[in-house]
Amino acid sequence: MTTEYDTSQEQPPSPRCAEDAVERFCNGCNCSQSVLAVFASRFGLDESTAMRIATGLGGGVGRMGNVCGTLTGGALVMGLAIGPTQRDDKPAKEATYAATRWLQEAFIQRHGSHQCRELLEKDLSNENEYRQAREQGLFKTRCPNYVETVVSLLDEWLKKNMSPMKQKILTMLELQDAMNSKVNPDWREAGYAWYRAIWTECAEMLDHFGWKWWKHQEPDMQQVHLEIVDIWHFALSDLILHSESLEAAAGLALDGLSQATDAVDFRESIEQLAAASIQTRSADIGHFAALMRSADLSFDELFKTYVGKNVLNFFRQDHGYKDGSYIKLWQGREDNEHLAEILSSLDADSPSFSDDVYQRLEAAYPNNVM
Repeated sequence: MTTEYDTSQEQPPSPRCAEDAVERFCNGCNCSQSVLAVFASRFGLDESTAMRIATGLGGGVGRMGNVCGTLTGGALVMGLAIGPTQRDDKPAKEATYAATRWLQEAFIQRHGSHQCRELLEKDLSNENEYRQAREQGLFKTRCPNYVETVVSLLDEWLKKNMSPMKQKILTMLELQDAMNSKVNPDWREAGYAWYRAIWTECAEMLDHFGWKWWKHQEPDMQQVHLEIVDIWHFALSDLILHSESLEAAAGLALDGLSQATDAVDFRESIEQLAAASIQTRSADIGHFAALMRSADLSFDELFKTYVGKNVLNFFRQDHGYKDGSYIKLWQGREDNEHLAEILSSLDADSPSFSDDVYQRLEAAYPNNVM
């Protein structure tokens, strides 16, 4: 089978993304809704609108047993990702057709067909066969596998067709959005002054580096790097609020990090970022990149440290941090120390990096220790 996309070097899919889609399906979404909704926020589409758009595609389009709803939902995702925005953009249209063909061919290769009636061995347009499918539990035993396949394939395609740096930025934006939502589901409407958090952290970072001429001070660069990562949390949140979608936010971040202003004295870099944040009341990614350069902090190290800290925060919340039952000291070491050890042993370029970190934390956590 010949396609324009190579599937011989498949990357591991994002388990959490696929699991989210399957969970949606098992809790009331149809097959097409489950696929589109899990990717909706990435492209600036709110979930309620995504649900409405995909409703009629379930069950092989209007429960007619034709092309599986997971694949029609997947076609919508491909359109959001690379579809044309103007009538005469033929290359974008052709690229979308090719990507959608690849998705269907890869699905057929795994499941033998892309037709709903063949996958379920029931014609859902026939009332008796639809009832039989329900009675035999086919929607519970077969359909979740089809949802998982399509979401995994889409996740794989998006990773392969995006620059590695932009993909990492998008991963961080998704993690930040998820963490903010965990703390406050309505964080986008809360009016938090993220820019204020940035310049306040700048002052703390200056203390760690040292600025007092009347006393001896040695720069604590490890703590400085952690402060930069903390600032990045706030910058990502600000980018999300000021962008139409996570894709757009990733583009802005990539432009800012790639077009950094010239590095200057580190103290001046801190002051320039703080001043720009106050003046614009937003995150200035160009000055942030200059700060990184002055502190000799690479993008890869920023990514690894940010993801590790974000995942640890999620892990803490999931294990009783809010009610005080979380155990922070494991085998005589704080969880941050365990995290540093885990990060040093994992490949940050792996598509499943964040999930790997969480799983390693889960394996090390003393669940039975008081």
